[in-house]
Amino acid sequence: SRDRQREKLVARLVAWGGTDKSLTLRLLKTTVFQNASSRTMEGLALLRDLRTHSMDCSTCKIRFLQPWAHQGLTPKQWQGLETVLHDYLSKFYPLMNKVVKDEDEHYPFVIQASIGCELHPNGTSRQFCDAAVNGEDFISFSVDEGTWVAQHRHKLALNSRDFLNQDKSTTAMAQFLLRTMCINDLKSFVQYGKESLERQGENWGLSRAVTPAPVLLVCRVTGFYPRPVRMAWLQDGEEVVPGWRLNSSGILPNVDLTYQLRSSLSVGLGDGHSYACQVQHSSLGGQSLLIPWGRCTSLESKHLALLSCLPFAPLLWGPQLSGGRDSSVV
Repeated sequence: SRDRQREKLVARLVAWGGTDKSLTLRLLKTTVFQNASSRTMEGLALLRDLRTHSMDCSTCKIRFLQPWAHQGLTPKQWQGLETVLHDYLSKFYPLMNKVVKDEDEHYPFVIQASIGCELHPNGTSRQFCDAAVNGEDFISFSVDEGTWVAQHRHKLALNSRDFLNQDKSTTAMAQFLLRTMCINDLKSFVQYGKESLERQGENWGLSRAVTPAPVLLVCRVTGFYPRPVRMAWLQDGEEVVPGWRLNSSGILPNVDLTYQLRSSLSVGLGDGHSYACQVQHSSLGGQSLLIPWGRCTSLESKHLALLSCLPFAPLLWGPQLSGGRDSSVV
């Protein structure tokens, strides 16, 4: 179904996300082929998780999404990059139409690509070029070997692989762009975008809630940056191990480019334990935020049974967060 296909497309982009501690320069390209003569293409460049550049290839003009995004390359170099992308697309579109025709495939279809490089803390690097069709892995480029590798046994992937491996000029250009140009650009953009990359969330908020029976303790933190964060539940001072009692939303983006995380813990009525939610983040200077709940006791009435998990101590905050603002409890 169309909804299922959309889920697969989104899942593919999520799977292509970079690691938290590495620096990644990534171009996400999405091309929709409506028919042999109608298609749309959009490109988005990300420095780690910052949107830095975009392009729609009706014009192949690069747009700068950050104040510093034009730095690192001269105007002539930007113009040259636009020319390279235009030349690439002038080959890419006819290639896909030819393969579709030869293999009797059908329109419409969507091609997604993730192209870029990753610089690790130890100085090593990784280059990548992966493509998917309708959310399924399709083909990738091995930079070290200088060859295209089919990720699916379908004829469309195999024929595309063979065609690209015969195009030595495109292969050589891909190696140069990924091995040399991408790494150099990544280092340059990191230098000019350092303040944006190292920013901290300015409006941290940490909230707690206790839902009715069956009792669910809920802890939510929002407005933090950078993305890496750790949230844990403590039972009598010991960390609760992953299992059916725990549920997490995963780290989700906010509209202001900060993040949020929600975690819940299922507890038993009158179990006699004490619970606390613990949050660790780089902006806290090595300390933790801790929200304690008191010992849980059962309160009976004629109409309901509730679990009382009232705080047994004031909220323990670490140092003030970025911008000198106090964190707030909702």
